[in-house]
Amino acid sequence: MVDVAAGATESERRRRGRTAWVVGAVVVAALVAGIGGWQYAARNARIVAEGATLSGGMAFPDCLPRMALAVYGTGDDVVVGQTVRNPSRWPVTVISSDPEVFRFEALSDDPADDTTVSSADGAAPAGASGTVVLPPGRGATMWIVDPQRYSVQDASTVWYEFDGVPVTLRTLGVAREASIRLPGTLYVGGGKDGERLGAALQEACDA
Repeated sequence: MVDVAAGATESERRRRGRTAWVVGAVVVAALVAGIGGWQYAARNARIVAEGATLSGGMAFPDCLPRMALAVYGTGDDVVVGQTVRNPSRWPVTVISSDPEVFRFEALSDDPADDTTVSSADGAAPAGASGTVVLPPGRGATMWIVDPQRYSVQDASTVWYEFDGVPVTLRTLGVAREASIRLPGTLYVGGGKDGERLGAALQEACDA
C-alpha cells in the first residue's frame, strides 16, 4: 500500500506541475498582450484641431474656398486661436515644442467652453503656457503667436506656410513626438505682394 500511495503522490505532483506550467504560460501571455495593448493605446493617442478658430489677418473675397486658416502680411503680428481636442480614451499631456510660438490655455472647469475661442484684445492670454493636460473628450484653446519670428523674411516675395504644430504627447507613461494638423494652412509674409493679393483675388472673383 505504501508503494501505491507513493505512486499516487508522484502522479499528483506531475499533474500539479503541468497545471502550474499551463497557468504560468497563460499569465505570461496575458501580460504580453496587456503590455502590447497598453503600448498600442499610448502610441495611438492623438490631439486634433477642430471647432472654433480666431484668425484675423487679411480679408478675402467670399467667392474663394476657405483653404487657408489665415493669411497675414509681412509686418503683421500673427495671433491665431484654435480649439484642440483629445478624442482618445486616455488623458493626454500635450507639450509644445516651441512654447513661445505655440501655447495652450488651461483646461476650463466648464466643458461647454472647450469649443469657444475668445480674446478680449486680440492676443493670447497671459496665462497660456507650453503644456496642457486634456482628459478624454476634452478640449482647450491653442494659440499660435508669430511662428515666422525666427525666419529671415524677404520683404517682397517670400511666403511662410504653417500647417502643423510640433508637440510631444505623453499618455499612459509613454511620450512620443507628434504634430497637431491644422484645419488649414497659415500663410505669413508676401510683403507688397501680400498687400495686393486681396485686390487681385477680388478682381478674379468679379470677372
